Amino acid sequence: MTKLEYRDFSLDFHQKTASKPIPIKGQIELTLRCNLRCVHCYVAKDKAKHELSFQEITDILDQIHQQGCLWLSFTGGEPLMRGDFLDIYRYAKRKGFLITILTNGILMVPEIVEYLAEEPPFSIDLTLNGVTQKTYESISQVPGSFRKVMEAIKMILDKKLPLKIKTKATRLNYHELDKIKHFIDSLGIEFKLNAMLYPRLDGSPEPCSFRLSPEQVISLDRFFQDNGESRENDLKEENFIPSDNLFRCAAGVYSFHISPYGELIFCTFMRKSNFDLRKGSFKEGFYSFYPKVRSTKYQTNSRCKDCRIFYLCSQCPPLAYLENGDCEKPIDYFCQLAHKLAENERA
Repeated sequence: MTKLEYRDFSLDFHQKTASKPIPIKGQIELTLRCNLRCVHCYVAKDKAKHELSFQEITDILDQIHQQGCLWLSFTGGEPLMRGDFLDIYRYAKRKGFLITILTNGILMVPEIVEYLAEEPPFSIDLTLNGVTQKTYESISQVPGSFRKVMEAIKMILDKKLPLKIKTKATRLNYHELDKIKHFIDSLGIEFKLNAMLYPRLDGSPEPCSFRLSPEQVISLDRFFQDNGESRENDLKEENFIPSDNLFRCAAGVYSFHISPYGELIFCTFMRKSNFDLRKGSFKEGFYSFYPKVRSTKYQTNSRCKDCRIFYLCSQCPPLAYLENGDCEKPIDYFCQLAHKLAENERA
């Protein structure tokens, strides 16, 4: 029997499903609770809403499985804050999902790591924002959290579980990014860096105060060059095609996002308009609600509409609404950054 490499399987699968919308990838926020208080975090809990029960989650897992979902991420908040996390994971694993766990690692205690070693996930995506206690805990704001995350990394690697480590670049760890990269490289893990910070879901701009300057973000290109990762994009300024479509991303075409409260939301940052999975089916939400959202058109002459360098910009309508109260109004920070990136491309 010929062994099929995962990359070949994934490419073949995507090619076969590219002709029509199908929910092949999904994220489920198991909770918005977290055991850290990271200064840059965009998450804000809604105390008036109640999290899905175990039974409600398994019912949703049954529905998305029936509709063709293959890749599934459990995220939060911190998903391991749920006391029934392993029960949920076990159920999803039995359904055959390729599961990614997005975690800060603090609750990766031996019991959980031992179980995952027996029933491995597709990936554990762990966030590490510092390699010294001072830097890490200046961001996490929880004493003792640095020691716990480093212990978790060691346990995960000792069990040879598939680990990815990512870092969010902020004003508080910019000075330490080289050290973080060196540490992650020494583990034989690819360094994943992201510098985009967003307002909280309740509209608070506080996380944005920790953004790097556009010049500092551009300076991070050295990390991509060092590991050979290309930042080239098939989208180029000369290939720009004018469109009045407000949403230009792939959200709602091949992917979906579910909140801890059973809301099928268009994307992580779009919480005002959603489909209640406690009242309707996932199939109805994906194939009826999502297309309605995607059909939204620009109502103004926003300069974002005809921007020829939008492919370099992190602006999107939900983020614009969070930051400006207007989904069509440009976010000045992202606009400045995109233009500086464009200048670099043309240089």
